Amino acid sequence: MSDHLENFSSPIDKEVAQKIQELDLPLIQKHHVRLLTHCLEIFKNIALMNNGIFPNEKSIKEWCELEAKKINDIEFTGLLFDQMTAAANKLELYSQNISKNILDFDTDDLVNLVRENH
Repeated sequence: MSDHLENFSSPIDKEVAQKIQELDLPLIQKHHVRLLTHCLEIFKNIALMNNGIFPNEKSIKEWCELEAKKINDIEFTGLLFDQMTAAANKLELYSQNISKNILDFDTDDLVNLVRENH
């Protein structure tokens, strides 16, 4: 699979990545913020293709299948789907708790989510 990693690019821009790196958080929490940021950006991209609606499980699964095809590893679809839906569920729950649309989340929202869960 590592031979195919060049097919992936991060949806996180360098400024946001640097902001996360500079956070006063333990390393594991910074990693969690990066993962959630990555997932959120993917959800935002999927939403752009779906009239601005946060993706449902079907659209997440379709995205995962396309990503798995890029590396010619269809078995990867299930693992990726499980991780992406876990992130979506976490974001949806937090969205309800703070009464804010997920697609409007920023880095500070994700930092607060991670801090509350650790």
